[in-house]
Amino acid sequence: EFSTRILVTSTEEATLSSEIAAKVLSIPVKTGNLFSESDPLIKFDCSFFEAQKDVVESELESARVTLKSNQDLVLMRAIGDYEVQLSQIAVEQAEAELKIAQLNTDRCIIRAPYDGRMSDIFVNEFESIERQQPLLKIIGSGSLEAKLMVSSKWLSWITVGYPLQIEIDENGLMYQAKVSTIGANIDPVSQTIDITAKFDENYDTLLSGMSG
Repeated sequence: EFSTRILVTSTEEATLSSEIAAKVLSIPVKTGNLFSESDPLIKFDCSFFEAQKDVVESELESARVTLKSNQDLVLMRAIGDYEVQLSQIAVEQAEAELKIAQLNTDRCIIRAPYDGRMSDIFVNEFESIERQQPLLKIIGSGSLEAKLMVSSKWLSWITVGYPLQIEIDENGLMYQAKVSTIGANIDPVSQTIDITAKFDENYDTLLSGMSG
């Protein structure tokens, strides 16, 4: 019987940061908790951006009224085409500013890019954060795999698709997996090669970082 140590890792692992400077309002998902794709992971206080959006919406409405008025006036030859063009430009500028304001308000909530588990939280509620500051570390739940380092002699019989039984130290449970990739190079010093195995199912009891 052949055996070796394994480490459970995730192919979906990300550290999320903010695209805006703001105050943390709430962190709905706590460390270790599961979440689904699109669930809110952190919310910011965006009263400033909301107010900014309201102002731009008012400016856009005003620009549209002015454009309509100038379009009516040019038909009566009360003004020239130049004034209409200027008012059209004002509308387009306000529309562009509204898109930016909307983008900022959308950034007030960071949502989960996939199903997974909260690994680490680096900030606290009501803490003010800066742009690009690391906030959360998440791990995808459907992408766990096992990393093995085995003797190069195993290459005489092990192949992609070869079934493995993996006993995890942390919970004592046995899991089924299959070899998915075999490394291209043998380490000349240790005479070992890296192998990756995919688990047969998305086991709820498995976590990235477990070993066995």
